[in-house]
Amino acid sequence: MTFFEKLFNWLFFIGIILLFGRLLTLIFRLMDVPFTSFFRDYSVISLIILVVGAIGSEMIKGMKKK
Repeated sequence: MTFFEKLFNWLFFIGIILLFGRLLTLIFRLMDVPFTSFFRDYSVISLIILVVGAIGSEMIKGMKKK
């Protein structure tokens, strides 16, 4: 169980970082400042990583309570 707990926590953490990057890209784009397109190009993947990490973390927490 420890492996999956760490995996989901890391996925959630990476997803949060990618979400912050996407927001930063949006802000710079609205200000017409050139910025990397990495976060815009991989936005669907980063959203999937965030969702899987969040759902997995909640499932592990629910299993620990029982």
